[in-house]
Amino acid sequence: GFYWWSHYPINFVTPSIMLPGALMLDITLYLSRNWLITALVGGGFFGLLFYPGNWVIFGPTHLPVVVEGILLSMADYMGHLYIRTGTPEYVRLIEQGSLRTFGGHTTVIAAFFAAFVSMLMFVVWWYLGKVYCTAFFYVKGKRGRIVKRDDVQRMVKKAFQRG
Repeated sequence: GFYWWSHYPINFVTPSIMLPGALMLDITLYLSRNWLITALVGGGFFGLLFYPGNWVIFGPTHLPVVVEGILLSMADYMGHLYIRTGTPEYVRLIEQGSLRTFGGHTTVIAAFFAAFVSMLMFVVWWYLGKVYCTAFFYVKGKRGRIVKRDDVQRMVKKAFQRG
């Protein structure tokens, strides 16, 4: 459980919120009924809405705090107390270092990279589901042979006919 994480601030241990992106992904699939459009548009929404969906969690880290006469943001203070690679202070150190070539737009670049990876993963998992989770029936034919049928909808309609 959360016993080992109990000494960390709640902002470090709360799970990420993926609900806005997942809702947009589902709405895109519902409206388009096309897996390719859903992968491109919905997967893009899923990746791009991940960071804004978590602003509620990260919002308090931007509040100012005075520590020993020095004005810091809460993110800087937590980054000095708890040295972890996921802290905002560590991300700021990276922005000052090797990612300087992006001109301070690391959040935007990371969001679009997340959108691209979400599109790619949607296509990969859709294909795996299509190949390995296809519904089929084994039906006894007219001459007694057992035949595999892939048309599930036709078999369901035939099985539940009224009359």
